[in-house]
Amino acid sequence: MRRVTVLVGWTESDRGAACCQFRSAYTAINSSSVCRFKCVCKSWSSLFSDQYFCTKLPRRPAGLLYQDSNNGSIQIAKLPSGNSEIGTTLSFMPHHENLKLVDCSNGLILFTHGSKSDSPDSSHFIVCNPATQEWIALPDTCPRVNGSDYIAMLAFNPSSSCHFFVFNFQKRRSPHTGGFVITEVEIFSSEDFTWIADDAFETEIMMISMPHVLLHGILYLRTVEHSVFAIETPHMYKPWIHRWTFELPGDSCPMNNYIWGCLGESSGILHYMQPNYDGCWLNVWRLESRHQQWSMTHSLSMIDAFGRGTLVHGDPFSDDWSADYGMLSFDLEREIVFLHDRVSSKVLSYSIRTGKLCEMGDLPRNSLYYVPYWRKFPVVEEDQYWL
Repeated sequence: MRRVTVLVGWTESDRGAACCQFRSAYTAINSSSVCRFKCVCKSWSSLFSDQYFCTKLPRRPAGLLYQDSNNGSIQIAKLPSGNSEIGTTLSFMPHHENLKLVDCSNGLILFTHGSKSDSPDSSHFIVCNPATQEWIALPDTCPRVNGSDYIAMLAFNPSSSCHFFVFNFQKRRSPHTGGFVITEVEIFSSEDFTWIADDAFETEIMMISMPHVLLHGILYLRTVEHSVFAIETPHMYKPWIHRWTFELPGDSCPMNNYIWGCLGESSGILHYMQPNYDGCWLNVWRLESRHQQWSMTHSLSMIDAFGRGTLVHGDPFSDDWSADYGMLSFDLEREIVFLHDRVSSKVLSYSIRTGKLCEMGDLPRNSLYYVPYWRKFPVVEEDQYWL
């Protein structure tokens, strides 16, 4: 391994040069090596906690997280080239009744839990980091209105902030249309360690929670109307929470979910990937921030991947169509796409670099993409409880 000299009082050029040296060596480092290096001296330990280096160093994906339907244990379907030292036994966490996997975002995992002794009208959340073996119990949410339910999402982007957010959208069935109406959103900020409620929130937009993207303080998620719903994270200098929608590119056909795509992020830019109408190609767009317009960047051949040219089936005189596969999530920076093979009922990983498919197993369709995050949570106040 190449030697990296850690300097006191780094300039920007010093940090950049050291990062380039360290990056080439870091790709072969596993979790036990990280722990040993942090024990060498204070300078080496601070290197792994420095925000600049943490955003520059590569992070190897581990695989897909899911909850076993039989015993409730958290499992991970690991990638062949993924990080093999991450465990999901969660032995560092105390026992909680009815622990349920809810979401995962950039290495942090969101759970909900509850027992008969807990308040039945409130949501009880836990956020943990398996890589650093830290966890936190969030304050309870406000009691829910009778007949309402919630959709919870974890939003974390370490490239811009070391703090995370939890969005808890309350929904109820509309007596007029029969669809679900979002009536309120509560947002938890780990920086302020408090929930902020927007009770003036009422919309009949049908949101699709997975996968979603947090970029530059804005949460983006897809809707069934082939659009993007965007909502700002709370800020102490803004007394309101701004939210809006804008159109997605590609084919729009809400009745045929075989052409639904996924949102993703690469290099701080929002991306969208969607199969075309015949399923033979996965098209990728990026959102140009200057003009707020989508531009196609490239297409991926599914004909070569699956080895056949017919991937969509249906009656040409009806709207009843289906595809041999569906999208789960993607990561352009690590050149990987996750698909659900509807023929074999298996989850597949697709390598953008090689164009090859790899079977990951018979996994739930709501499996969550997991990339370990090695930085510890920031120091908190005495009345906040990181454990």
